Amino acid sequence: MKFAVIERKIGWHKDFDSSHFLALPYESKCLRIHGHTYNVDVEVWGELNENGMIFDFNHLSNLVRSIDHRILVSGEWIVEKNAGRIIIEKNGKRIELPESEAVVLDKPNVTAEYIAEWFAERIAEKAGDNVRKISVKIWEDPRSYAEVTLVR
Repeated sequence: MKFAVIERKIGWHKDFDSSHFLALPYESKCLRIHGHTYNVDVEVWGELNENGMIFDFNHLSNLVRSIDHRILVSGEWIVEKNAGRIIIEKNGKRIELPESEAVVLDKPNVTAEYIAEWFAERIAEKAGDNVRKISVKIWEDPRSYAEVTLVR
C-alpha cells in the first residue's frame, strides 16, 4: 500500500524573556511592570517552496531575538518619540527609555492574546504564497497560554 502526502506542516518552539504591564479597568497585579519567561509554539501549514521549505526557521529565530529581553508596550501608550527615545504614559506611569529597549505592538494592550496575534502577523509578513495557515501559541507560564490562528 502506498502512502500519499496530504498535508505539510512545520512546528517550532522557543522561549524568550520580556516584560510588560496591562491596561485594565480593575485592580490587578498585572497593572505593574513585570516579566515572564514566555514560550512560543508556532505551526505553519503549506506546500514546499522552491527551496523545499514551508517557512524558514531563521525568520522565527530572528523574530524572537527582536523581542527577547525587551519591554513590550502598546503603540497607543506612547506620548512622545524623540532622538531614539520613547515616553510611555499609562496606569499613572511615565516611562522614558531608549526605543531599542522596547517593542511597540500595534495593539491596544499587551495581553498574551495580543502578543500571539502580533507574532502571527509578523510571520505572515514573511510567509510566501505557499503558506496557507499559521498558528501561534504564547505561554506566559506553564499553565496559561493564548493561541491565534491565521488562514488565507
